[in-house]
Amino acid sequence: MKEDDENRGGRGGRAEGAIAAAVAFLVSAIAGAQEIPKAPVPPSPFLPVVYRYADTLIAKGRDTYGPQKTGLFLSALDRAALAPLATRPPAPEGVQEGDRVGSWGEGKGGPLVGANLQHDENLLRLLYTLSELSGKPIYRDAADGALKWFLENAPSPATHLLPWGKNLSWDILKDEPIAADGSAAGTHEFFRPWLLWDRSFDLAPEPSARAALGIRRHLHDLGTFNGRATFRETSGVFLGMTSPRHGGFFIRTWAVAHARTKDERFLKAIEAVLGRYEASRRAGTGLIMRAVPSVSSSSDLAEDRPAESLSLAIDCHGAAHRAPEPLAGRLRAFAAREDEIFCALPHELKRTGGFVESADAATGEPTGPHTARWSGRYPGHTTAQVALLCVSRYENTGKVAYRELIHAAADLYLDSLPGEKVDDAWPATFGHAISLELAAWRSTARQAYLDCARKLANRAVEQFFGSSPLPRASLKTDHYESITGADTLALALVDLHLQILAITAVRCPPNSADR
Repeated sequence: MKEDDENRGGRGGRAEGAIAAAVAFLVSAIAGAQEIPKAPVPPSPFLPVVYRYADTLIAKGRDTYGPQKTGLFLSALDRAALAPLATRPPAPEGVQEGDRVGSWGEGKGGPLVGANLQHDENLLRLLYTLSELSGKPIYRDAADGALKWFLENAPSPATHLLPWGKNLSWDILKDEPIAADGSAAGTHEFFRPWLLWDRSFDLAPEPSARAALGIRRHLHDLGTFNGRATFRETSGVFLGMTSPRHGGFFIRTWAVAHARTKDERFLKAIEAVLGRYEASRRAGTGLIMRAVPSVSSSSDLAEDRPAESLSLAIDCHGAAHRAPEPLAGRLRAFAAREDEIFCALPHELKRTGGFVESADAATGEPTGPHTARWSGRYPGHTTAQVALLCVSRYENTGKVAYRELIHAAADLYLDSLPGEKVDDAWPATFGHAISLELAAWRSTARQAYLDCARKLANRAVEQFFGSSPLPRASLKTDHYESITGADTLALALVDLHLQILAITAVRCPPNSADR
């Protein structure tokens, strides 16, 4: 605005006089006329739902129990009492008991009294967004407080590994790690990519660096493992390389760690993991040979999971921005090759209803059903979930083939809702579908996509939230459990609100962490 004022000031007295006269005329005309009607503002009921969800978790959903009041967010709650669950409710369909925030040793379920930051990653991202949107620091402070305490107090003293991810969480009553499999040390495996490493280094630089080094140390045998790495030490077990997606999570971790510490060991770790996957491409198809977890024989190296390889490509692209050459070039080349391979697969969404879920590495032919629209489960993917990976790659590359896949996937949801008697849909699945429709709308301006996003959001608010500030874990359960993506749905609702009101000053984080 200052530059505009200076430009106008150099036009001379006649210009200034003409402007003043015009302004006086307009003021007089407006004063003598009826009040000009304001442009209608499109209704958006979604942001109040999100604020109520966030405010409730800050007020009632943080750890104020046990010897230490950590400020961590409980990953499971009673929606009526807004307190820890007194009993262990049945798991939502598609959730493994061993992934929940309570012990499941020998088939005996303990109470869900854990806090798992990887389950609640999108909640932290949401809180940072709400502080920016509202101008209130309470949301940012709550996220920072939980993250800083966890990084500084929860790591293993022996390994510096963090009690989070797929199998571990923090017991808020006993103030110690919970191993969901009932073992003494548990299994260390990422549940999602950790997209908050930069914030982690801002808040707790030394613990963050030690955690990244701990991962590297437990994957020291990268040159010898064959599709699946298991490292057993007295301090625990690390099952971290069962799929390309895990390799991507580690590459992203080490890229940020090197950028923040300049420790060359992180670059060597990236080179080792990347080299493993470069060497795993099958001649002809280029698909990555991946071990099937059920057994361990040479025949298991025949299967590729395209969504997991695409997840690796996303992390390679992100890491390339933080890595020096020539490693950055290798990372970009790997991601570009994965773009070609993924887009060449016979997805045929209009006919099949979903993306290729698994493919024969030698022939590229699908080896199982395509992705489903509404049946969420870990480590599988829904159609909208994979489509959001395509959104990420389209925004990074501009590749038209991805745009076409995005639109084809969005079309599948225009007249689709989960069957109430069949699908035990998750909040995350609705969140992914809403975000997909918004992505399609942004690239086409086709009103049907925006209308669909609003329809899905209205249904999600009605069926998951009801009269409670916390959403149920699934359509067939009645407790809150963040493993099914309440935070993903909340992010999608914020994005929808911003799009409806054409707010551009605040940007909602991309909703593609679930991969």
